[in-house]
Order: sequence, then C-alpha cells, then structure tokens
Amino acid sequence: MMTHLVAVLLWCAAAFSGLLAAPSLPVVTCDKENVGVVARLGVQHINGKHKHGFRFKLLVVQSSDYQQISGGCHIDVNVKLVQSKCHFTNPKPDDQCELWRLDERGAVATCSIEFWVMWGMPKVTSHECTTRPELTNEELVTICPICPKLLPLDDPTAVKAVHDAVVKFNRESQHHKYFTLMEVAHVTMGSDAIIGPITSLQFALVETTCPRGARNTFVPCTPRCPERAYHAFCQTSYYNLHKQVGKLDCEFYPPKNQGPHPTDVPEPVCRPLFHRSPEACICKARLNNPDQAIHHICPFPLK
Repeated sequence: MMTHLVAVLLWCAAAFSGLLAAPSLPVVTCDKENVGVVARLGVQHINGKHKHGFRFKLLVVQSSDYQQISGGCHIDVNVKLVQSKCHFTNPKPDDQCELWRLDERGAVATCSIEFWVMWGMPKVTSHECTTRPELTNEELVTICPICPKLLPLDDPTAVKAVHDAVVKFNRESQHHKYFTLMEVAHVTMGSDAIIGPITSLQFALVETTCPRGARNTFVPCTPRCPERAYHAFCQTSYYNLHKQVGKLDCEFYPPKNQGPHPTDVPEPVCRPLFHRSPEACICKARLNNPDQAIHHICPFPLK
C-alpha cells in the first residue's frame, strides 16, 4: 500500500512539474480590459494556421463584443492586420519581423475572430478575414507613378523567371540536397530607362529527398517533411528583355527537427505542399473573389 502511495505521489509530482514547464496561455477575464490580450492571441492563432505567404502583425483592434455564459464568455474581436516581411517558414519571432514600405507593395487584412473563454482559458473557435493589397495598382499610381506594379503570383513572365531562378539556385547552392519550389511569394514589375522592364521576385524553396549529384534533376524530387526540411527564401530580379535572372539573395532556415535521419529508413510520407493540397482548394472556394497578387488568410475552420 505504501509503495503504491509513493508511486502515485511521484507521478503527481512529475505531472505537476511538466505543467509548470509547459508554456501556458494567459488567463483571460471577460471584460474589455483584456481586449488587447485577446486580439494578440487571435493573431498568433491566425499565423499558426497560415501555411502560405507571409505572417501578419496586429495593427489595431477595431471593435469587440462580450457575451457572458456560465463559466466564462463568448468574445468577438474585429482587428486590422498588416503583412510582415517574414515568410511563414521564417523562424524569427513575430515582434522582430519588419513591415513593408508603401512602395514594396504589402498587404493588409481585416479579421473577425471568435473566442470561447471558459474558466479563464481562451480558445479561438473561428476566424474570417478579408485580405487585400495595402493599395491597389490604380490607387498607388495616383500618388506614386514610378512605384512598382503588383503582379499576379501566376503571371507567365514571373512563373518562367522563378523556374529559371530555382535552376540557378540549385546550380550555385552548396547544400547537400536539391531544393524545389514551395511557392511564389511576391511579384512586382518596375522599369529602368536603360535595362527596360524588371520583374522583382520573392519565392520560397524547400529541401527535397534528392542528394546533389544524383542523375535525376531536382524537378521530380519530393519535398522533405516540414519538420525535417531546410527552407530557403529568395529574392531576385529578372530582366525581361534579356530573359536573365539576376543575383540571388537567399536566407536559409534550419529544420525544427535537426536529428540525423537513419540511412536505412525511408523518408516518411508527408502531406503535399499547401498549394497542391485539398486545404488550398477549399480555401480558394470560400474566399470571395480573391486578388491573385497576394496570399490570402484562409478562414478557420475550413469546412
């Protein structure tokens, strides 16, 4: 009996220690003094569910509404968000992410976020967002005629330019695996009096299972699982008249799980990249006439 009691006490102590060590959500009381905390939790939730494009930062809380229920409350918060320069694969903390200048052509979003708060513990139950460029091309040209034009992410020139840029990346890279395109992140077009039109590109890459030096090119290689893959985020210019990719400027992000993969064990099968997934199809179907030049925040939950 005593042995059993000691074992229970030890188990409880270990469990309690684990609870103390685990990161905890802030306790939320059902009053308007907590609206800032609730809004920030909502943005964290949105960024955590956002599997393409760039993360967002809270700009302003536009309104909030509280409904008391037994043991807690239901909260609706309406916020305006601004796109940061951190791609969703970038591990940098949100508060260290820079914002876009007006001439860099970023995006903004207005979101309605719903919470249940039970016994002080908040949980996001849904969010709906409208994402748009901060200024449309038509709006910007009235105040900055020489600012770059925002192009659709599937613009034919951009698609060809990114393909050439990925080939260039793999040719110049010293990494031991080939990379493949994850997504085109941002495309603008400006012009130079001498060089002519210039397409500015930002795109994300993911490490594949194919080692460098393999006979097959990187094209048929499958991406590694997100937790085990290196990611890269690159910027470059494409000189349209010369059909030439300029110098690549890339950041590399290490995998979350950096432990060595056993050589005699096959790579695990992963979910497809977002833009090839059923989730992306559902998201696109639920968005109302989305602008093709930006990555939109998908609604949650997707049904």
